Amino acid sequence: MPSIQIGSWRVRPSEGGGWLALDEDRMAVASSARLSVWQGDTRIAMVEALFPAPGMPGFVGEKVCWGPGILDLVSGAYRPLDNAQPTVWPGGGERAHIYAWSPEGDRLVAGFGTGHSNHPVRVTLYDGETGATVATVWEGSGLPPQAAWAGEHAVVVGLSSPQVFDHSGKHLAAIPIEGANVASIAAPRSEHRLMLLDLNRTILWIDTAAWTILDVWPGPWLHAAVSPDGRLVIALEAWGKVHFARMENDKFSLAGSAGIDSKAVSLALTPDQIATVGGGEVRWANLIV
Repeated sequence: MPSIQIGSWRVRPSEGGGWLALDEDRMAVASSARLSVWQGDTRIAMVEALFPAPGMPGFVGEKVCWGPGILDLVSGAYRPLDNAQPTVWPGGGERAHIYAWSPEGDRLVAGFGTGHSNHPVRVTLYDGETGATVATVWEGSGLPPQAAWAGEHAVVVGLSSPQVFDHSGKHLAAIPIEGANVASIAAPRSEHRLMLLDLNRTILWIDTAAWTILDVWPGPWLHAAVSPDGRLVIALEAWGKVHFARMENDKFSLAGSAGIDSKAVSLALTPDQIATVGGGEVRWANLIV
């Protein structure tokens, strides 16, 4: 089986970013406070958040979905969805802990810490086009989710027992793990499978038809990414080493490792590129699979 090779790294400042998305020669780098968008070596847009806006940015044509709003790359205008911003009242207010957009930008799921003792967590689904609130899919106790995923037909909320809802907000399933600390959720382009990272414990490979676990990859994983075709998963250790696994018959087949960057905190993956962000830098390189 051919080995997996990483080419020469290129580097640029991350400007505090901790999440990133790649789209051919375009790159979006986001923190809770700022979004920067690059095309090649040129920064083509930058947006400052009105409120903390944690979560992965995503390209949708000539737009970037990030936080509670959408950046139009043609006009440079950022349009927040009013309903998706945290509720504020005199002397207090909510805080957003995660925003996750669907691939076409038609749904946004957001998790908030409410400050209320009887239901300190709120997770709400929004129409990404009109900004209307579709449904509050979760209100309860515990810690706010730090990860969520929105697909073409379903959303997954990274609670300690991850929960699945459809685009109307109807509850579909609970993914059968308990006490999880979900740090990342991603899917290949087909969305027939889902990758879920339980921080420092396991990566799970999930069937999105039945919402059952097909395989588990144990390890002290900080972050992970799945290729668009679903054939490769890359896992990141906290000290900057990545491990490769090919997906064969829905099983993790280990395919080597490489040291990359001890400061890396998250990964992004395309069919032919790998990128990391952390320690004030974005690093990206060609990937030969």
